[in-house]
Amino acid sequence: MTMPQKAGSAGRSGGFARSVRVLPVLLGVAGVMFFIKAQDVWTGVQTMGQGVPIGTNQAQAQAAPPAPAAAQRPPERGAERPAEPSLAAATPMPPLPTIEMPRDLSRLSQSEVDLLQALAQRRDLIERRERELVQREALVALAERRLQQKAGELEQARSELQGLLNRSSEAEDSRLRSLVRIYEQMKPREAAQIFDQLDLAVLIGVVERMKETKVAPILASMQPERAKVVTAMLADRGEMAPAPGAPPAAQPPQPRR
Repeated sequence: MTMPQKAGSAGRSGGFARSVRVLPVLLGVAGVMFFIKAQDVWTGVQTMGQGVPIGTNQAQAQAAPPAPAAAQRPPERGAERPAEPSLAAATPMPPLPTIEMPRDLSRLSQSEVDLLQALAQRRDLIERRERELVQREALVALAERRLQQKAGELEQARSELQGLLNRSSEAEDSRLRSLVRIYEQMKPREAAQIFDQLDLAVLIGVVERMKETKVAPILASMQPERAKVVTAMLADRGEMAPAPGAPPAAQPPQPRR
């Protein structure tokens, strides 16, 4: 073999050796890129399945396991891809309500403690007065109901008594009118003798119901003292009515001016 042929064969063998050494590197880079791609796809699937974007909740971010070292390696040039839009980013979750913790009572000053105690005592006093007012209102309502009941009973008793009095008065009036008819038919002297001995209450009741034309001759025939007493009692009671058709009493003449 000549020298030029040896040199050509040596150059081909050296280029093949270099290509053989570069091939494992390319295979390693391709494997790393495939692993990164698979990790991104898996993370996106989990994010869409849960409906919560990564990094929106600090508690979930702290509880998540750390990513492998291969995933944290920055990709080589040409391996970057645009971020896929997230479903949770389009519809953000409402913020959780914040619960304010109660204030530590040990940090209150003495004036604040005194104020709180005074307010508590005032509230207890108001509640006690409200209970007392409710009890008083109940007692007043009960007393009103009892008074109404008593008033109804008294009204019923008054009505019954008034009915009895009316019936008694009607019976008394009927009895006296029958006596009046008897005495009016008697002679005046005979009636006067009975009137002199009759009870004054009964006598006045009979005389009140008699006509004046019948009473006048009887009074004239009675004893003077007895007739005077009967006349005074009739004048005090004012029960005697003027005789039917009698002219009115003449008015005294007015003095000239």
